Amino acid sequence: MPERPYAAGPFAPDWDSSLVAHSEGHFDEGALMLKFFRRGTWAVVIPASVLVIATACSGSSSSTTSSTTSSTGAATGGENVAVTLNQWVITPSVTTVPAGSVTFTVTNAGTIPHEFVVLQTKTAAADFPIKSFEGESERFNEDTAGKNVGETGDMEAGATQTLTIDLGPGHYALVCNLPAHYGQGMHTDFTVS
Repeated sequence: MPERPYAAGPFAPDWDSSLVAHSEGHFDEGALMLKFFRRGTWAVVIPASVLVIATACSGSSSSTTSSTTSSTGAATGGENVAVTLNQWVITPSVTTVPAGSVTFTVTNAGTIPHEFVVLQTKTAAADFPIKSFEGESERFNEDTAGKNVGETGDMEAGATQTLTIDLGPGHYALVCNLPAHYGQGMHTDFTVS
């Protein structure tokens, strides 16, 4: 029997060495069972992985999902584009789609809030002048940069939202315009053919 890491007594764990380690020396967390003896009652400490699974299945979730629809009067389609937001990048699964209905499934994989804005514009996504917008510095003016055809609003870390927009042919910029985010590189060009 391995040496006990705790002092002996009625609440000291009784280690079952066959469950703690395999002959290769690898620790098997799922098999770890600590047995406690107290007044004739045996108790088993449930592995942490079971508790994590139970918590994940309890119905509470840190991510949010919503759907927003906007229209620019475009042809029919049905494209799905996955978009990942992270410090300091916007990564769509594709950068060119046919005209029509486009559903963006946007996930904030970062550790801070981000937003996802779709602007119809003739200006390259990286070329908007940074000044102030809506009373906040280090943002570009969305009203003069192009036409905002849809956005998610602020998204907490881990959140996922869907945004469905009818897009006509042309150039678009996908951006995060929270203070300083655009200037850090959160923008990409997007083409609708």
